[in-house]
Amino acid sequence: MKNQRRIIKIAIGQINPTLGDLKKNIRKHCDFVEQAIKKGSDLIVFPELSISGYSLKDATYDVAVTPDDARLKPLLELSRKISIVLGCVEMGERYELYNSLFYLENGAVAGRHRKVYLPTYGVFEEDRYFSAGSRFKALNTGLAPLGLLICEDVWHAASGLLLALDGAGILIVGANGLTRGLNGTDKPENIHAWEMLIRSLAITTTSYIVFANRAGVEDGLIFWGGSEVVQPGGQTAAKADYFDEEIIYHEIDLFKLKHARLNATLLSDEKIPVLIDELKRIHEKNKSY
Repeated sequence: MKNQRRIIKIAIGQINPTLGDLKKNIRKHCDFVEQAIKKGSDLIVFPELSISGYSLKDATYDVAVTPDDARLKPLLELSRKISIVLGCVEMGERYELYNSLFYLENGAVAGRHRKVYLPTYGVFEEDRYFSAGSRFKALNTGLAPLGLLICEDVWHAASGLLLALDGAGILIVGANGLTRGLNGTDKPENIHAWEMLIRSLAITTTSYIVFANRAGVEDGLIFWGGSEVVQPGGQTAAKADYFDEEIIYHEIDLFKLKHARLNATLLSDEKIPVLIDELKRIHEKNKSY
């Protein structure tokens, strides 16, 4: 494991990408990254598919990148000064496409997560364009062990638990959360649901959550923003506005994370052999249907 630090200065770039325009979106990323560098941040996190936009459909192949893609060079160079998490369409080794988060550090793509759960219902049709990832594995970085999740992944409870059990104390969530369920209350129903979900993830995994959700309107879809940093006890530590582009900052103290996990022993008490046995049993039972 690399040398790590106690205080990690986090920035979240809540942006509104332009659909299909990598050049423009990467330029916007660079602008936000440079702001974060001036603030002394160690890490900046962007939303799901942040360099491409979301509703790509048949243009998905046109914006796909690989870790050594020349178009990423400006951000790779900036990652020598600050670590960067960005969302992209990744082209795999066999030319399959993934909805991925890349972790940039010291001039290279040092880690990635490929979205495992691809929503294909309602307005979502990701399974038509993307292959599914198959792992939830913590990244050992120069800052701290991190876990990466993408939007729908969070709605499956085991995803965050696996990352926390694997050693991640900071779970980074990149999302394209849509505004749905307008009902005349202070905010739409799904925003309430998302915010409860993020707090629940923090509490049940005793982890910091860095939630980067995009803003703006695209192809008739309204993205609600509201990015935030949530503490292991479920308290909001920093919060972006709804719907508009913004950059927010927070300092994460890994000593407080250690303290939280000593006081709430959910992870150390987890009965992994029981989980493995029961999941195997359920899997075999379901195979027979």
